[in-house]
Amino acid sequence: MVAYAGRGQAVPMSSPSLAQPARAVAAAATWLPRGGTLPAADWAWRHRVLCLLLALHVPVLALVALLGESPGEVLYVVVPLGALLAVAAVATSRRVRSLAAALGLLTASALTVHLFDGVGEAHFHYFVTVAVIALYQDWTVYLLAIGFVLVQHGVIAVRPDGLASDWGTAALHAAAVLAESAVLVLFWRANEVSRVQQEQLRAELTAGSASVQAQLAETDRIRADLIGTVSHEFRTPLTGIRGAALTLLKRGERLDPSSRTALLHAVLDQQERLSRLLENMLIAARATAVDPAAVTDVDAVAAEVAMLASAGRPGAGPVSVVVETGTAARIDRQALHQVLANLVDNALQHGAAGAVPLVAGGRDECGVWVTVSNEGQVLDLTAADRLFEPFTQLDSGATRDREGIGVGLYVVRRLVDVYGGSVDVRSEAGWVTVEVRLQPALPLPRAALMDQRV
Repeated sequence: MVAYAGRGQAVPMSSPSLAQPARAVAAAATWLPRGGTLPAADWAWRHRVLCLLLALHVPVLALVALLGESPGEVLYVVVPLGALLAVAAVATSRRVRSLAAALGLLTASALTVHLFDGVGEAHFHYFVTVAVIALYQDWTVYLLAIGFVLVQHGVIAVRPDGLASDWGTAALHAAAVLAESAVLVLFWRANEVSRVQQEQLRAELTAGSASVQAQLAETDRIRADLIGTVSHEFRTPLTGIRGAALTLLKRGERLDPSSRTALLHAVLDQQERLSRLLENMLIAARATAVDPAAVTDVDAVAAEVAMLASAGRPGAGPVSVVVETGTAARIDRQALHQVLANLVDNALQHGAAGAVPLVAGGRDECGVWVTVSNEGQVLDLTAADRLFEPFTQLDSGATRDREGIGVGLYVVRRLVDVYGGSVDVRSEAGWVTVEVRLQPALPLPRAALMDQRV
């Protein structure tokens, strides 16, 4: 249907009355086998089978004609069957070749009925032929068979009583072939549905196998990194603790009090380092649960982390904190403490000598934000995402000069993700900043704030 919209322009319009029949025809077409969908190798061996059967019919029917009462009918057998076999063998089009072979076998059926004087048993040859040409899985050969049987029985067939067949009998025979074709189509359809399901399952299994292989490869990589980094990071503090202990054991009485105190502090420092490593690894392994009612005052936790960081690292300078008072976020207090402690520890490790890390925070229209910044080396942002993967460091290897096993930032991301937040890294003007976004919470009651600060 066409509508006209100003200045003679034709605008096509869809008609519901025409669209529904079109959809019905399209849906029905999916039930018809189409030989063109067969793979070339699959179609080729089927065609060879049918051509071989057609070739075998030529000498057999010629011998029947020769031994019968009309030897002159040999030519009526050899000429049409031979011509159709030649077309089926040399034609370039797949459909032409399949139709020629199918027509040859149908003609062989007609000749069989004719040579046996139309006896009822000879008609079974048609049913076998229709089943055989079904190998092409093409609706055109079914249509050819139905039309051939209708015309052949209505025009030139002879009944067993010697009378010419009428069109009613021809229609009956054609209906029988139609019924057989319908059954074969149903079998084809069921087989196609099963084949598609098998291909889908095979694709899913292949994708699942590839995913498992990728996960296994990633697990092997993490395991190798874990072995390498843990063996280095745990051996170093243990060696320091052992050396200090042996010195105190063998030469403790000869050391002055300041030297003994320094060795004891060294033991404590290495012990603290081991504790941080173990704590991060344990948190990374079990950071899956979340308390939906958890609300924490960010200002109090940031001040606490800054104080402990300055006191826990020998020679470490102060940590500056600028967080809006009363900023509350939906996160467990211990989880937020671990997040900020890892970020501040990372800033102290990788910041420039004498630089003061800055912890800032507040609330905006997007929620609660907390940043930890340090002045130091310029960070390659293309590799920044790798820092949040387990057992990954930019300066990886056993010869690196900074401690850590690459778990701290991974723990940060795990904890923040669990509470519905996000982590981002940016580097500009000589500063590296890690920004944590958390879900906001209503301000805590004063008594709750006092409990958190205790």
